[in-house]
Amino acid sequence: MEDRRTFLALAMALFPASLLTLSAQAQTASGPRGDLARHTLTGPLADFDLVLQELHPPVGDGREHRHTGSVLGYVLEGKVKFAVNHEPARIYGVGEIFFEETGALHSTWGSVEGSLARVLAFMVLPKGSNGAAPRA
Repeated sequence: MEDRRTFLALAMALFPASLLTLSAQAQTASGPRGDLARHTLTGPLADFDLVLQELHPPVGDGREHRHTGSVLGYVLEGKVKFAVNHEPARIYGVGEIFFEETGALHSTWGSVEGSLARVLAFMVLPKGSNGAAPRA
C-alpha cells in the first residue's frame, strides 16, 4: 500500500493540477499505442503531453529501445524484469515502481516466466509523440 501512496505522491509532485489542461472529454484508448489517457500540459511543460498506458510486457527479454520522454512504471499484476543502460536487471512485483529517464536505453524489459504482467506507464512525452524514439 505504501508504494501506491508513493506513486501518487510522486505523480502529483511532478505535475501539479495547475499544469494540466484537462478537457471535458479525456482521450481514451483510441490514442497512439492504446493510450488510456492523454492530456496536454501547460506552463513550463507546454511542449509535452502526459500519457497513461497499460502495458503487457512479453515473457522474456524484449527488444532494446529508447523513449522520447520519461517513464514511470507501476506494476499492476505479475512480475516485470526491467533495466536501463545495460545495468543489472531487477524484478519488480505488484505495487512496485520503476523509472526510466528520457533517452535512456531500455535494455531489459519483459514479464518474468510464469507471471504475465500488467504495467501502468505514466509518461511525459513531446506533444503528439507515441513515446518511441526514432531508430538510429
